Amino acid sequence: MLGRALVRRLSAGHRVSAVSKSGGGGAAVAACDLTDARQTTRLFVEPPEMVIHTAAYSDVDGCERDPRLAYAANALAVRNLAGECRRLRVPLVHVSTDYVFDGRKASPYETDDPVFPINVYGLTKLHGEHFARTSPVHAVVRTSWLFGPGNEKNFVNAVLECLRKLGAADVLDDQEDAPTYVEDLSEALERIAVHLAGEAAAGREAAHTFHVCNRGSATRLAMTRRMNEVLGLGARVGRAQTGQVAGRAAMRPRYVVMSPRRYEEFFGCAMRPWEESLADYLKSLR
Repeated sequence: MLGRALVRRLSAGHRVSAVSKSGGGGAAVAACDLTDARQTTRLFVEPPEMVIHTAAYSDVDGCERDPRLAYAANALAVRNLAGECRRLRVPLVHVSTDYVFDGRKASPYETDDPVFPINVYGLTKLHGEHFARTSPVHAVVRTSWLFGPGNEKNFVNAVLECLRKLGAADVLDDQEDAPTYVEDLSEALERIAVHLAGEAAAGREAAHTFHVCNRGSATRLAMTRRMNEVLGLGARVGRAQTGQVAGRAAMRPRYVVMSPRRYEEFFGCAMRPWEESLADYLKSLR
């Protein structure tokens, strides 16, 4: 979902090479298993201007059940990428997660707040952050709760299908975080990557950590009600109990709202409220 949005945006001004484990999706998508150091090295035969790493194993419960797979995808792959970026002085933008925090804070997390993941997904993503920071020109970009086109499994698309087809949806109300529209995140990632490329071209090192998410916060229940209201569906929206959700192996942090303040101040821009971004996305579906 995020990768596709980035390719669409960056293709207007850059020659973009997309990478996935299996390739596919056209000749412009290269096949590479980033957990394999040799394959990753071959990917850099022609050094790129910049690398934006969006891939992850983001199935939170799947990570809990298979920590080795989670560590390989979320940490070792970043180690291999960062090693090549370090060797060739290629800027690296690494996308991370709000799940590096434990959710016990009562106000939005800033970039310098202590990290303390409470599940395997968050822990392996934190290891990935550490590896990304070994590259001399890098930015770690934490984001949260993505929605947008290209992934029917994301929360907004899945719930929207229930609202439209079933006329009802029962959703959890046990987590609060910042919804993030992939188009807004893609714009920010391009801005960050271009800045890093300029620093690298000038022979300077750069090390940044940014939180990039839409402004405001919501629970799944609040967002579902908003969708129902914006689209005028008149569906029934109810509160599900945690025990009603099968297959949950991992703990979730209760409150992981992040503040994009440092990103906004550094680049002199403002992230939109999530309500505005959600309305734009829903409008695009009509």
